[in-house]
Amino acid sequence: MSSHEEHSETPELNDTATRRVGETAINDPAVPAAGDGPVPRWLIGLMLVCLFWSGAYLFSYSGGFSADVFDYLPKFGPLNSGPQAAPDPKVIGKALFSANCVTCHQATGQGLPGQYPPLAGSEIVLGDASNRMIAIVLKGLQGPATVKGQNFNNSMQAWEGQYTDAQLAAILTYVRSDWGNNAPPVPPEAVKQMREELKDRKEQWTFAEVMKLPGKDVAKAGGSEPQAANKPAPGASPAASASPAAPQQK
Repeated sequence: MSSHEEHSETPELNDTATRRVGETAINDPAVPAAGDGPVPRWLIGLMLVCLFWSGAYLFSYSGGFSADVFDYLPKFGPLNSGPQAAPDPKVIGKALFSANCVTCHQATGQGLPGQYPPLAGSEIVLGDASNRMIAIVLKGLQGPATVKGQNFNNSMQAWEGQYTDAQLAAILTYVRSDWGNNAPPVPPEAVKQMREELKDRKEQWTFAEVMKLPGKDVAKAGGSEPQAANKPAPGASPAASASPAAPQQK
C-alpha cells in the first residue's frame, strides 16, 4: 500500500471511531439524557415569587383595567381634589366666536365694509338695550342695517337652535369685552328670558323691527325687568321715591 492510499483511508477510520464513541456515550446509562433531569427547587420558588409579585403589581396599579381610572402618564406635584373653578365665559365665547362668527365679523371685530357690521364699538353691542342684541343673535337679521353711521346689507342666520343659553351668553360676553369693548357680561338668564319672549317668532328680524323693540338692559339687570329699579324701597313713601321717568331709548 502506498503512502497516498494510507492517507486517503485515515479520515474514514477517524470518522468511524468518532461515531462509535458517540454511540457509546448516548447508550451509556451513566450519562443523563436531555430533559430527564429534575427542575431545581430554587428555580420553582423563584418562578412562584415572580408570579405573585406581578399579580400584586397589576392588582395595585391597573385601576381595574378601566380607562376611566388607569392613566399611564405620571403626575407631578400635589393633586388638587378641591372644587374646580368654573370655566371663563370669555374663553368659551371666544372659541365659539372663532368657530362660527369670525368669517363675517372678522377676528378684529371690524366686520366687512358694506356687508357685515362691526362689533367693535357697535352701539348695538354696547348699548343699554341689550335685549335687541340678544334678539338678533337668537332670530337672525336680514336686509339693510346702519351701525356706527355706516350702511350694511346682508343676512345673519338665527343661532337659537345651535346654541344653549349659556353658550350664547358666553359669545355675547366675549363680544362685549374684546376689541376695546367694555360692557357688562351677559348672563344665561338674560338669554333664557329673551328666548322665552320670542319663542313664537319664526322669521329673521329686519333692522327696523329690532330698533322698534322697547329697549331693556336685560344683561345688566340679570334678566329681570328694568322697572324694578324704580320701585320704592321698603318703608319709603311713594312720593319720596318717585323719580321722573327715563326717556325711552330709540
